[in-house]
Amino acid sequence: MAPSKAGADSGRRALELLFAFTEQRPVATVRQLADELGIPVPTAHRYVALLRDMGLIEEGDRGHYHLTMRVAALGRAARRATPLVNVAEPFMRELSHSTQETVILSRLVHGLPVCIHRVESLRPFRLSFEPGQPLPALRGASVRLLLGGLSATERLRHIDEALAVGELPPVNGREAFLTEIDHAMRQGWEVSHEEIDEGVWAASAPVREGSQIVAALSAPCPAFRLDEAQRASIIDQVVKTADRISQALSN
Repeated sequence: MAPSKAGADSGRRALELLFAFTEQRPVATVRQLADELGIPVPTAHRYVALLRDMGLIEEGDRGHYHLTMRVAALGRAARRATPLVNVAEPFMRELSHSTQETVILSRLVHGLPVCIHRVESLRPFRLSFEPGQPLPALRGASVRLLLGGLSATERLRHIDEALAVGELPPVNGREAFLTEIDHAMRQGWEVSHEEIDEGVWAASAPVREGSQIVAALSAPCPAFRLDEAQRASIIDQVVKTADRISQALSN
């Protein structure tokens, strides 16, 4: 066998051994790893030594090995390399198809709520923001959910800074706005009616990565074509879709 081919095979085997550690079995002995891969124990020892020297695994109690935080850092880097929009896109299209409404994804960018993606329905209507465009800092269901992911101090700072630069104030005032944020976080979704665009009702739900809110998913709709049952259905679908995106991000 050519040296390069042998080296490639050895590298592949070492990676297979690394992948043998799972959430269901986070620790393993060399013999268990050898049995898993179907290789001799001395060969498994060699691969374990290689991975240990690279700082990817370490030995714990009684010859049991486990992954190191260096592997966890690789996982975090991989998640950051997968843009949120790429993960959310197929779910947003499903939601738009099922509701026949436009679907929007927004997140805080340098402290400002920004529309980062938009999927148009087959019956589009005029909205006042496009992907890449900031949203009103103190109005709308999605903004209340995004601010819900901040600490109490950060929320107050956001409000003060927004008002200082001339943003429109909250519809019902500062104290009511803070109460509305808390209420939205408790129920896990939020709605708005004509806070940003005249005649527009919207349902929003938080998108999480782990326990952190990273975005808000919204379905803005012309209010005139929705009765109470339709609004309840859209809320339910938005919440379920946001949960599916959150699960995909966490996985």
